[in-house]
Amino acid sequence: MIYGKIWLVVKPSVGVPLLLGAVAVSSFAVHYALLTHTTWLPKYYEGGTKAVKAAAVESQQSTTLALVEKSTAKQ
Repeated sequence: MIYGKIWLVVKPSVGVPLLLGAVAVSSFAVHYALLTHTTWLPKYYEGGTKAVKAAAVESQQSTTLALVEKSTAKQ
């Protein structure tokens, strides 16, 4: 290991939690920045709700029937 001597200066009981904490905080910061500064990621997290809503509206429109009286129809 190239940087194995770091544990002679920093105790592993301090260094490992500090390293993992730094990784967790930076990961949270990156995800927060993506959520607040982009328009596509919140839409991606919604998971296609527009397609489901459009299909529901389309199915409602297709079930509407037009009734024609027999006397007005050509025979």
